[in-house]
Amino acid sequence: MNKRPKARVQVVIRLRPVLEDKDKEKEPCVRGLDDKCLEILNWRNTQETLRYSFDGFYNEQSSQEDVYTQSVEPLLKHTLEGQNASVFAYGPTGAGKTHTMLGTDSDPGIIPRSVRKIISSIRTQQSSSTTWKYTVQISYLEIYQEKVYDLLVPKTHDLPIREDREKNIFIPGLAEKEITSFEQFQKYFIPASQNRTTASTKLNNRSSRSHSILLLKIVRKQQISPFRKLTGKLLLIDLAGSEDNRRTGNQGIRLKESGSINVSLFSLGQVVDALNQGLPRIPYRDSKLTRLLQDSLGGSSHACMITNIAPEEKFYTDTYTTLNFAAKSKLIVNKPFTRECTEKPRTALKRKSSVDNSDYVTPAKSCIPPNGGCMQESDCTSFVTLRNESVRRVESETFRPFLSPLLREQANFEESVVTRLEKLEEKILNHFKPNESPDVPSENEQQQLLKELEENRLKILELKKANQQLQEEKKSCLLEDEEPLSSECLFQRVPLIKKKSGSKLKSRHVETSKLETPLRDKKVQHTVNTPMSSDVQFLKVIPTDIQGKENTTDGEKKNGWTVKLNPEFQMKHNSEILHVLNTGSVKQLKSLQSIGEKRANLIHGWREINGPFTSIEQLHKVNGLSKKTVESIVKNNLMSKLIIQ
Repeated sequence: MNKRPKARVQVVIRLRPVLEDKDKEKEPCVRGLDDKCLEILNWRNTQETLRYSFDGFYNEQSSQEDVYTQSVEPLLKHTLEGQNASVFAYGPTGAGKTHTMLGTDSDPGIIPRSVRKIISSIRTQQSSSTTWKYTVQISYLEIYQEKVYDLLVPKTHDLPIREDREKNIFIPGLAEKEITSFEQFQKYFIPASQNRTTASTKLNNRSSRSHSILLLKIVRKQQISPFRKLTGKLLLIDLAGSEDNRRTGNQGIRLKESGSINVSLFSLGQVVDALNQGLPRIPYRDSKLTRLLQDSLGGSSHACMITNIAPEEKFYTDTYTTLNFAAKSKLIVNKPFTRECTEKPRTALKRKSSVDNSDYVTPAKSCIPPNGGCMQESDCTSFVTLRNESVRRVESETFRPFLSPLLREQANFEESVVTRLEKLEEKILNHFKPNESPDVPSENEQQQLLKELEENRLKILELKKANQQLQEEKKSCLLEDEEPLSSECLFQRVPLIKKKSGSKLKSRHVETSKLETPLRDKKVQHTVNTPMSSDVQFLKVIPTDIQGKENTTDGEKKNGWTVKLNPEFQMKHNSEILHVLNTGSVKQLKSLQSIGEKRANLIHGWREINGPFTSIEQLHKVNGLSKKTVESIVKNNLMSKLIIQ
């Protein structure tokens, strides 16, 4: 890979004339020696001078055209070749930076001359060759108090600065206007220049309070193969001058503006020092200005810095520091390169005709009978025909080679790779392609199937109507004859089943019986007086509205019904539990409900020390078993034997 060619930052000095008459009688602190060298008084020793050498020196008699022709115009050709170029004016306040960049109507500056030259060069190249197409877009912004504002389309909010994957700096949301002539450029640029922030100070009646940047983006596209695309940018920057607030008399908002300007210029000096020293980290992000100048200083742009200075002795300090900064800046080396890519022109995709699409949608919809009507024979025939055609078309379009067309376009593959890809394509197509064509019934068979389907559908509709009539008749009969059932008829009796238990508790097996269903013509008794079965019945279910006066403390109420226990069964069950408590082992005690291993050990230990239990209620004497726990044990063991049928 070839290394990028290096290009040093070009630095030229422009000395403005003396403005006031009283200063013309005094000797200037700066004097030019030739077209590249100048000297300034040494503040340490007035008998000596300091000598500087730059790429160019323009004295007070030089014109705008001289500066443009010798220093700026050679850079413009690079923008038409897909490279970047930057021109910026630097210097203290009142040194003539804005005049150098803008000029006047009679003596235009760098910006109008550069734009006019680019447009004229594009027209010349287009007239000589029609294989290239040029587009020029402009953007204009200012950095005011470390905030970026759009001057072409003014916005109230600060615009962010971003960096893409190719390390190019851009501003999302910044307005871009395409121009084709210099008159169109003036139409956008002159109103935008009036939006720039300016104010009057003691040193300058129209001092710039912000840094302004004009961006020209030139895109060059080739209209024939290989369709090359070159993108070049031109940055024309007018920096605000550094200020000494003791002499400018800035107060309030002017003092704040001056502080922001000096901070950004200080960050610019730090970037220059870091580049000259070869530091690994360059502080571009310390300021919005240095962030935007990242491509101009140490980046990939051809750069020219026009340094403006004043000859008066009262500006000696500013001139001295400016010359030192310019001397350091000329040591910066950039690495410009051509931004080129290949971009084929986009062609509009051809859409399928409405006739092809109707094969899949329109006939199917037309064959659906409106309002549940029957299909006509002609509709069915057309539907079957179009369906067969659509199936054939889909099959022909599905199993089509997809790798071969790509391999023909690529000539860089090896033969072995091409062979393997072709075999892969063949296997894939054979895998998805059906071995045998599906059995498609003939047209007569399809018509017969459709007719049978329609007949079955009509039969289903008739059956639904008949069923609906039967339901209506049944409802009417029920309303006339049937009386509503009362709550008394819900339950007639509930048989009680008790397991025959021995001395040891084993797994239960209970035979269930069916619940008797009450009939309408039977009268339900308020109390259950049915004969007892062979098993002991111990549960009665009584409606609470009938037995509301009875005492219900021994039972539970749920959903308007009272559950009562048979005292005989309860007494017999308690004796069985007491027998297990007095004679059972720890394992047998664990078989009782709500008694685990811990409680079984406690009961067994208490029984060995104090003797057998006289009653179940005596369990609360066991350490760790409260009365509430004993009641829960008795209740759970009792309910485990209750089965409501």
